[in-house]
Amino acid sequence: MKSLIKQFQFHKFSFSYISFENFYITLIIFGIPLNLYKNRFYDNSWTIGEWLISYGGGFVRRGLLGEIIYYLSSKFFISPILIVWLISFISILLLIILVLNFCKNYFDKSFLLSQIIILGPISGDYFVRKDSFLILLYGLCLLAFKRYYVQHINKITCIFLVNIFSMVAILSHESFGIWALPSLFLIVYLFERLENKNIFKSILISILIFIPSIISFLMCWIFKGNLDQSILIHNSWQSLKNILPTLGALNLSNPSGAIAAIGWGTSQVYTNTLISKFNLFIFWHPGAWLLTIFYVIRLFIGKYKNIYQSSKRFVVCFQLIAFLPMFLFIDIGRWIFMWITSSALLFSFFTQVFGIQNIQFQSQRFKGNKFLAKLMPGFSSLKNYNLVLLFLGIPHCCWSVGRYLVSNPIGFAVKNIIFYLKILLNL
Repeated sequence: MKSLIKQFQFHKFSFSYISFENFYITLIIFGIPLNLYKNRFYDNSWTIGEWLISYGGGFVRRGLLGEIIYYLSSKFFISPILIVWLISFISILLLIILVLNFCKNYFDKSFLLSQIIILGPISGDYFVRKDSFLILLYGLCLLAFKRYYVQHINKITCIFLVNIFSMVAILSHESFGIWALPSLFLIVYLFERLENKNIFKSILISILIFIPSIISFLMCWIFKGNLDQSILIHNSWQSLKNILPTLGALNLSNPSGAIAAIGWGTSQVYTNTLISKFNLFIFWHPGAWLLTIFYVIRLFIGKYKNIYQSSKRFVVCFQLIAFLPMFLFIDIGRWIFMWITSSALLFSFFTQVFGIQNIQFQSQRFKGNKFLAKLMPGFSSLKNYNLVLLFLGIPHCCWSVGRYLVSNPIGFAVKNIIFYLKILLNL
């Protein structure tokens, strides 16, 4: 009798597990067209506009992809919007393949498919931004390192590929140099140490290997752009007004959004006013974000006490240090997505290449490990884990109750239903 009860409970758990996966997959499939529909004009200045920063006014940070899009659009008379859509779709598709294959043995598929990782850009309305593209390039860097480790490519090819991926990412968005280069540098350093090189020589070789990427990063900070360049970029897109849909923003004398933000600098950083901001006079923004980060880390650590928990905690906190400067900027939800996704890829890479024992050893050497274990434990209950995952909302920026409700899976499902009902009613 007891065995029959256990079998029934197991099947019940399996059905629930599959249902969660299917629910997230459904939201991903139906959420992509919703994102594309919402971002179909030049006037979507923070999504479409981010891709359209180009070298129309000379070299400027984030301009590489925009210059390529401008060249393809002007030469083949293809709408820049369609090219942006295509790159965004290919980026998320390849990222899904990479994440599921790289991380499937270490994380639940429901977690990988959820709003913490793959669903995040879609439910947070930043699918049509460069975030997935940047994380994909980071994953490709790790893949190149892994191929080198298993001797499928030689060292020169690996160094070339990693620098190419890094340079494309940095010239697309300089933040890659802040959050990605430290861990990539660490990997090269560890490879050099495996060859019995001393610490000084390993550090020196690691620096020399990343010289092209470091130069690209420095160029983006030196030539960050200014108001005149943003106007010239805007004017260059006006020459393609016949194939660039707009509601009127393209015809204005000055740009807005991402193009206008070139050269803004510290005006994008949180100020004292933003730090003291409340929503509905109750929810303090920094407090809401800290609570979100706390639960995201716990979800990353997992449901049960297993051999991976302490190692996951160590890797996600290590990667958090690299992302701390990014949290000074407004779009904290986007940085959480990039931080957690890159941490999942990094943990999976470390485990496959260096082994879980080495990560555990490093985590045990860290003096604050026991404190972090008490502060950020994993979930002992499967029910609580799934409930938090299901109802946790991560707005891409500007935390509010409304954004929180829409960005969690339940709220995003309702948003999809309303969107597709409106389409059906208008047919």
